[in-house]
Amino acid sequence: MPRTLWTIAFFAVGVALVVALWPRTDASTTAPSAGHAATAVSWAVDAAEQRAGAELPTQQHCPVSTGPASGQLVGVAVRCLGAGGSIDLGSALQGEPTLVNLWASWCAPCREEMPVLDAYADEPGAIRVVGLNVQDTPTSALALMADLEVSYPSFVDIDEAAQKALAGPPVLPLSFLVHPDGSVERVANPPVFTEPAQVRAAMDTMLQ
Repeated sequence: MPRTLWTIAFFAVGVALVVALWPRTDASTTAPSAGHAATAVSWAVDAAEQRAGAELPTQQHCPVSTGPASGQLVGVAVRCLGAGGSIDLGSALQGEPTLVNLWASWCAPCREEMPVLDAYADEPGAIRVVGLNVQDTPTSALALMADLEVSYPSFVDIDEAAQKALAGPPVLPLSFLVHPDGSVERVANPPVFTEPAQVRAAMDTMLQ
């Protein structure tokens, strides 16, 4: 009997240790937080993403690195959504004013704003418009662009490097004006564009 009791006690202690040491999943790593979806994503370009990218025949090509540049986005590695390889964002955007819009497929206001930005980008005299997909999955992002028939190109933020460099608030969508010299201004008014005329007015004011 004593031997049996010792065996039971030893087994109970062993089970308790296993439970105590078993790795736990922190719900905060998967649940969306204020305006952001903290989704763990591998940004490797897989076959599904390449197929989704191939379904966007009217999408413009992403700007590419053009040489030495200056500004807070220099050294920030991104890649073109639906393609492989990294690009220096600061170098790719240098030389001309660019409206950079941060978005994600799970962001409802982004879905409303992206067609507005696309319409503005097609207007005569519009400055370059580039998307920056954040905290998303590539296939979901490409599917949304296809559904909305958005033709301006989008980069993918690798390891949130671009978000950290831009230092914007934790909300989406966010828009920034990158000046030809590499300096960056956040577009605060309006926070979300609802018509192309708003985009043009904001850009005209900020570029004066």
